[in-house]
Amino acid sequence: MNTFLKNLRTCPRRRVQLDEIRRHFYAAFPEVQDSAQRGAQLLKGLQELEIAGHLKLPARGSWESFGQPPLPLWITLARIPQQAGRRDYGTVAWAPELDFWPRLKAPQLEALMPVNDFLLRRRGLLPLVPAKERSLEIFGDEKRLERMCQSGMLFGKLPLSALGCFQVSAPLPYRPAVAPGRPALVLENKDAYWSFGEWNTTANYFSAVVYGGGEAFQSTGAALAQMMREVRAGRALYFGDLDPKGVRIPLEFNRKAAPGQPQVSPAIELYAWLISNGVRRPKPECTEAPFDLVATWLEEPLASAVHAIWRQGDWLPQEALGSETLQQGVIPLS
Repeated sequence: MNTFLKNLRTCPRRRVQLDEIRRHFYAAFPEVQDSAQRGAQLLKGLQELEIAGHLKLPARGSWESFGQPPLPLWITLARIPQQAGRRDYGTVAWAPELDFWPRLKAPQLEALMPVNDFLLRRRGLLPLVPAKERSLEIFGDEKRLERMCQSGMLFGKLPLSALGCFQVSAPLPYRPAVAPGRPALVLENKDAYWSFGEWNTTANYFSAVVYGGGEAFQSTGAALAQMMREVRAGRALYFGDLDPKGVRIPLEFNRKAAPGQPQVSPAIELYAWLISNGVRRPKPECTEAPFDLVATWLEEPLASAVHAIWRQGDWLPQEALGSETLQQGVIPLS
C-alpha cells in the first residue's frame, strides 16, 4: 500500500479525482487491473489509508450511484507535516523546460530532480522512444514516469515529447477485411469479436473488426488511430452490451481521446436489432442508471427504449447477436 500512497502523493492537489485514483492504484498493483474484484480491492485500499490517517473519504453523497462496489468520486489527501532542513529548490539549476517548478509541491519537486538532471545532461533534439524506456533511463524504474503524468503530460504541465518519449497505447487485436473506406467495428466482448470477425471475412462489410476488451478500450485512442490508418477505415463504430457499463465504455473512450484521435459512434443498426430481439437478463442496479447516460450515446427512439428496459431492472448482452444470426443475414445493414 505504500507504493499506492506514494503515487497519490505525486498529485498536484490534495483532492484527487476517481480516474486518477484508479490510475495510481493500477500502477501500484497492475496484477489486479483485470480482476473482477478490482473495485473492492481499491475501496479496501482507500479505507486502510483513511484509517491510517493518510486521506479522507468524502460523504456518501459524493460516491458513485452504482458500481460493484460504488467508489468515492474523489478523496482528500492529508497534509504532510513540514520537515526541517529540507532542500531549497530555489538554488537548483533548473532546465528551461521545467520553468513551472515553483508551482509544484516539495514531493513533486523531489520527483522532478532526476528529470532535471536528464534534461541538463541530454540537451538538444531527442529521438522519440516509448515512455517506459525513457522512464527506465531517467529513474531506473520503467513505470515511474507514467505514474507522474496527467493527460499525457508530466504533472499536467510538460509534454512527454519534451523528454523524447510517448505513451504507448494498449494494442487492439483486430481482423482486417478487404473493405477500404468502410467503417471499422469495435466489439466490447471477445465472443462477439470472434463471431463478427468470422462473418466479416466473407461479408467485407467492415474494414476491420476490433476487440475492445471491455473497459480497457477506454485508453486505446492511439491504437485505434493506428489500426484505422492501416486498414484505411472511414470511421469507427462501437457495439457493446446494453447495460450502464457497456454504454459508459465508448463514452469514456471519446472523452479521453486526445486531439486528433478518432471518436467512436454507435453502430445504430446493431443496437436497434439487439433492442428488438435481444435476450433480457436481470441486473437490478440498472434501475439506478440515469436517462442522460444512454441518451448521450444513442439517438431516439433507441435511448428511451433502452432506458425503459433498465427501469425494469434488465439489460441486453451483445452476444444475442451472434454467429448464426449474422450468417443468416437478417440484420438490415446500410
